[in-house]
Amino acid sequence: MLHRGGGEHLPEEEPWWFLYLMGLLLVGLAVLIEATVPGDGLRSVLELAVVVLMFGLMATWVRRNRVAIELEEARARRQGSDR
Repeated sequence: MLHRGGGEHLPEEEPWWFLYLMGLLLVGLAVLIEATVPGDGLRSVLELAVVVLMFGLMATWVRRNRVAIELEEARARRQGSDR
């Protein structure tokens, strides 16, 4: 674990499982909407809402894990320059 000011602990690796879970949720919601919602207008609105929700969740995930992502990129660059 890494330590950031203010007593906040950060994981060394970002939780990729949450991204996979969001993908499954997106597919599941799309299938559910397709199977249960009649009519084109309401279906389109619900599908758009799901897409906006997923973008919001992904943006939140990236914001919360940016330090771990930057550390991983720096580690990869360091390993690449050591060769």
